[in-house]
Amino acid sequence: MLKKYTFVTYCLSSLLLFIAGCQADDPYLKEEVSVQKRPDSENGITIKTENAEYPTSIKEIIVEIQNDSSKGYTTGIHVFLEKNVKDTWYRVPMKEEAFTGQGIIHPPNKMSSLSLNVNDLKYKLTPGEYRATIDGLAAPFSVVE
Repeated sequence: MLKKYTFVTYCLSSLLLFIAGCQADDPYLKEEVSVQKRPDSENGITIKTENAEYPTSIKEIIVEIQNDSSKGYTTGIHVFLEKNVKDTWYRVPMKEEAFTGQGIIHPPNKMSSLSLNVNDLKYKLTPGEYRATIDGLAAPFSVVE
């Protein structure tokens, strides 16, 4: 009888450790983004990251904005980050939650860029699939060891 309880206790403990291990993977990623699918281009504007892959030690992520339209394209000055975990996109938290309303005009038929300083994140980059977002557009990239 004692062996049976020991085995059940062992199984329950293993299950709890497995569940806790799965949840502790990204404890800062709590906010699921409302828009799960975002295009990388729209109305002559295309965004992409400077590199398709970054190491976990990266300090800055550059987002290139190609404006192939005939008008200036205005964005905010901030780039935001989202991470895909098990086919769901989550907002990567920033240290500052308040952002300025400043804008930048990206000239027509030109490429310009915005940068995201990784030190501004309240999150340590781990390997996985990410996307930088600007005004409803998303630039996907990967982070590797």
